[in-house]
Amino acid sequence: MMATILLVEDNQNTADFIIRILEAAHHTVHHATRGLEAARWARAARMDLVLMDIDLPDINGRSVVLSLRRNNPPDALPIIAVTVQADEESIRLAEGFGCNAFLAKPFLPEELLKLVDHFLKNPAGENAPGPVSGQTEA
Repeated sequence: MMATILLVEDNQNTADFIIRILEAAHHTVHHATRGLEAARWARAARMDLVLMDIDLPDINGRSVVLSLRRNNPPDALPIIAVTVQADEESIRLAEGFGCNAFLAKPFLPEELLKLVDHFLKNPAGENAPGPVSGQTEA
């Protein structure tokens, strides 16, 4: 299933890694490096899914997610938090402010694709994989 995905990631190496994986799976990726840029992308184009780094240089990912959620309920626009903060509290906070799922850096390409594919097929997220974290790249 091809999709339009908004990637919000300020680290260019990580963004390039994720973009390569998603484009190889035939998805269209719009990349924002800052929260305000992400909000503009979300208003300008229809997105099927958002991959959101929580730690951004201008405004935090939490603010961006809350802004996106004003017009996009979780079952209409899945948002996956992608961050190095993988402790239980960070996971609960991400879910609490509107993320559908959590992907901890570093992660394997297969883990990213599994989570993305799950939410593209099932935006409401039933039977979603739990917090995912891998041992290599990203």
